[in-house]
Amino acid sequence: MQPNLFPAILIAGPPNCGKSVLSYSLTQHLRQLNISHYLLRAAPDGEGNFVFDGPPGIVRGLRQGHKRPYSPAFISHTRRMIETRLLPLLVDVGGKPQGDDQFAILRACTHSIVLYRTQAELQEWRNNLAGTHLQPIAELHSSLTEPEQIEQTTPALSGVITGLHRDEEKRILGPVFIELVQRVAGICCYEPAYLESVHLSHAPFPWLLERNLALQINPDRQDADGPGAAPRWNPADLTRLAQVVEAVQSQALYGRGPVWLAAMLAVHALPAPYALYDARYGWVNVPEVIDCKRSNVRVLVSPAPEIHADWVSFKMKWGVIEPGPLRIRCLEGENGVVLSGKMPRWFFAALARKHAPRCAWVGVDDPNLGRVVVVHSRTPELLVGMTMPRAVSR
Repeated sequence: MQPNLFPAILIAGPPNCGKSVLSYSLTQHLRQLNISHYLLRAAPDGEGNFVFDGPPGIVRGLRQGHKRPYSPAFISHTRRMIETRLLPLLVDVGGKPQGDDQFAILRACTHSIVLYRTQAELQEWRNNLAGTHLQPIAELHSSLTEPEQIEQTTPALSGVITGLHRDEEKRILGPVFIELVQRVAGICCYEPAYLESVHLSHAPFPWLLERNLALQINPDRQDADGPGAAPRWNPADLTRLAQVVEAVQSQALYGRGPVWLAAMLAVHALPAPYALYDARYGWVNVPEVIDCKRSNVRVLVSPAPEIHADWVSFKMKWGVIEPGPLRIRCLEGENGVVLSGKMPRWFFAALARKHAPRCAWVGVDDPNLGRVVVVHSRTPELLVGMTMPRAVSR
């Protein structure tokens, strides 16, 4: 398989024109169509699906807390993720690229969707993309007040798109959006079973397919039928998983479930090594965590006496973190520990495995649920899969 043959669709435009809402809406509809793809946030602005899925009071603080300026490390990382893509990509880029390094992110893509509010903004982005050889899919006038309409269908879709509100109750996705989804789906339509089989063939250990696990614990569920489908997980499922999945076994988890699912199964395998599939890197062996004072991520520890735990928040120093050994000052004692932050699944899995033998229990913060999910416990009154309230202020 040659990863660079997959499309990388740039979603571009000036700031505050609805790019992140469009990106989120596109990825949700592509998933409903069972189109295998990955949404890459190519700007360190703190955006993510959690911004739209979680309670506003929680995600607002998380978004601001993870907002960073562009850094050479972030730009290099993002460009490499596009160039070595393992799936079709949607690339949500920042509103004002500057310097040749940032423009290299644009040039690494294959197609473009441009949002604009004025003709001057459209012309600016046409100039930005001149010479990149990107194939235009759409140029759409984003408006919150004008009626939606399709003006042109060839060679690229053009017209007025409306309803790109962050507020879900005000978000209205009309015929222009539906036409756009169909075009993007056509470009990204690779057979999910083929992609899945190729990915699984490279698994470093016997693999666990999240879709199969979901059916094992609930054979009647209807949300996990077919390659590429993503089951909806509930924290209570973890109790049953602990009975279904063999413990103390090296395994490789494939799927895109919540971070607490990956953390729980990685702890369940201790002390055996564990691997997770990451759409950006392929298979990632859950890395070693080295307990030391000088961390390679930002760490903030605060007491959470209401749940008898220490709350540990993690942030990326340069807006990016890549798989490898983690140097972090770890906790131990009679309290539990809650792991929180906008970090990848393998990171949570590594930290959960490190703290499981050291703390009374380990929980993972889920902003979308507004709850802390217990992924490991040596405390009789706390069971794996139980949840606790999450303070909005955190």
